[in-house]
Amino acid sequence: MKNIPNQEQAQEFDEHITHWQTVLNVQDWRMERVPKPAKNAMASVEFDNGARLATLRLGDFASTPITTHSLSMTALHETLHVFLHDFLTAAQEKGCERLEAEEHRVINVLEKLLGKDYANK
Repeated sequence: MKNIPNQEQAQEFDEHITHWQTVLNVQDWRMERVPKPAKNAMASVEFDNGARLATLRLGDFASTPITTHSLSMTALHETLHVFLHDFLTAAQEKGCERLEAEEHRVINVLEKLLGKDYANK
């Protein structure tokens, strides 16, 4: 039996995407969910680099209960793909001049997020 999010859960997933997009500072990407389901995954993302569009699909959560937490963590997972996409693309380009800038973009966000916990100790 398939365990696919219903429309209300899909809308909650969209809200989590918006949240994680802000946290990870990837608002320069348009992230849109389409109704076509992901194959063999809880969710998937495809990229159109020129349009700065990440197309998201929800799929079968299988034995994982569909809860606020699992929807949020799935949204985080897919948003992390977007977060790392420019860095990974730059890393694959021979002689890419923007690789260091992309690396520092990732480092700066991680410092901000991880440093908050350390500062609060």
